[in-house]
Amino acid sequence: MQSHKVKDRSQYDTTLKDLFEKPPQRLLQILIGREAVELLPVEFASIQKRLPDLVFLLEDDSIFHLELQSNSEGMDWRMLMYYSLIRQRYPSRVLVQKVLYIGLNEWHPGSAIEEPSLSFRYEVVDIRNIDCRELMDSSSLEENILAILCRIDNKKVIIQEILYRISELPIKARADALTKLVILSRLRRLETVVKMEAEEMSLTFNLMENDVFRPIIMKAQMDSEQKGRQEGEATILTRQLQRRFGDVPEWANKKIAEAEPSSLEEWSLRIFDAQSLDEVFSDKA
Repeated sequence: MQSHKVKDRSQYDTTLKDLFEKPPQRLLQILIGREAVELLPVEFASIQKRLPDLVFLLEDDSIFHLELQSNSEGMDWRMLMYYSLIRQRYPSRVLVQKVLYIGLNEWHPGSAIEEPSLSFRYEVVDIRNIDCRELMDSSSLEENILAILCRIDNKKVIIQEILYRISELPIKARADALTKLVILSRLRRLETVVKMEAEEMSLTFNLMENDVFRPIIMKAQMDSEQKGRQEGEATILTRQLQRRFGDVPEWANKKIAEAEPSSLEEWSLRIFDAQSLDEVFSDKA
């Protein structure tokens, strides 16, 4: 169970890191009121690499450290550690830190360390407090995709808008953007809605090109074929029963409708020897 959670977190981290490859100017304006001019390198050899971990040089020459987190575990000391390391690397610049919380549950209380010899604070912003329209109005598709995590009044409409914008991309970029949207939608339990809306737009998307959708579509096709065969076998069995025993009662029709293909096949074979409907459907036959 733990390895599954770590895998999911890594998937979210990688997706978010990709979306922030270019500074998200609209989001930065919302969070700090300034634009970024550069995404700075933030890997430190002495610590375990963590993703995402974003440090921006802002237009006023200050440094903005932004952490995107889906849980609050261990954040106080991690933020202090990053504060120390970033300040050592950029000692002459003002540093501002914020955590942008993208998780589903409420952020656990606390965004500070208070001890007799230490006082440290940072700000936590829940992305759901940001109106999705703020990011949908951005010309950056990356920020449009992030809007799925924000406060949304009409989820279906917003998802459709994001999908239409993705549909205008070249094929390879389209598949990549769609995968990112699906991954982030899981943080809001909207994956099913995204997939249904994308399937509705199948004339625009070639969903078989996408690694996320290909197995879903193939399974749906197999399920549809199986359902078709099952309905055909049920119709044939019902006609056989009518020919042999007359009108088929409601309880028998219900049993046929809910049966697995193997049961339908077995009952069809029993018709030749059974003397009544009860014998056809008997568990002891």
